[in-house]
Formats: sequence, structure tokens, C-alpha cells
Amino acid sequence: MAQAAAIQLQKKRISPARLVEVAYVPFKSQFAEKHIAADFNIPYTLPDLECDIAKTAWVLTIFFSNAVRYTPEWGKLQVRGTEKENRLTLSVQNSGYGIPPEKVHAMFDALADGVDAPEYGRSLALLLAREIIEAHGGKIGAYSEPGELSRFFIEMPIE
Repeated sequence: MAQAAAIQLQKKRISPARLVEVAYVPFKSQFAEKHIAADFNIPYTLPDLECDIAKTAWVLTIFFSNAVRYTPEWGKLQVRGTEKENRLTLSVQNSGYGIPPEKVHAMFDALADGVDAPEYGRSLALLLAREIIEAHGGKIGAYSEPGELSRFFIEMPIE
């Protein structure tokens, strides 16, 4: 069996706030149409991130796309940026339906059962997103409280 090609990264420096803005802007009107309140807390004191900007922003667009799709009207969106131990975390949390606990951990794994389950956000896009973030030496994940919220995050090394 042929080995998959490694993801090629073209790293540049960008502020976390600008990276989130690049990913969020295409969805801004969709959130507004659904009257979803967006709350951003990405401190200007966070260090710049060295990453492939286009690929990393694309990962965040997946989070925003899922958030606008699965957040009911008048819901809430929270976007956070934090730094801890030379790691930068960006998270996108939305109120709404949540994801069943047994599905959360499988969303970023290969489709072992051969069946895609888009109703819980598991898709080829999330599989590719994991590969992109891991190519940066980072981590991607999700947390959910069914019927309450879903939070997707990336954690990247600060170089």
C-alpha cells in the first residue's frame, strides 16, 4: 500500500486574533442572520503563531461552519484564545444540540466503520483538519455537553 504524502506547510507569523478574523469573516453574515451572539476573547498579549496561515484558517472555518449549522437561532458563539506552557489554544464554542459523548472522540479518527456520520460533524474535513494540525506539532479536539454546547479547539506550539 502506498504511503500518504506528508502535508506541506508554508509557515508565516500571524497574530491569533487576525487568524481567527480571517476564518470568521466568511460566516459573519450567517451568524447575524440567525441572531447568534458572537463573543470573542483573544487577548492582544498572546504571542504570534507560526503556522501555515491558509491551512490553519481553513481548520477554523470548519469549526465556524459547524457552529453556524448546529447553533439554533438566538444562540451563542464564544471564541477564545489562551496560552499555557508555550502552547496556544484557540477554541470555538457554540450553544445548541451538542454531540453524544460516544461520538466526540471518533470525530477526528479514520472512519473505522466505513460510514460517515455528518450529523455529528465527523467528516473527511475533520480528518484532514487533524492531519494539518498534527503536521504543525499541534493537537485538535472537541468537548460537548449534549443539549448544551460543543467546543472545538486547536492547540499549537508557540515557537
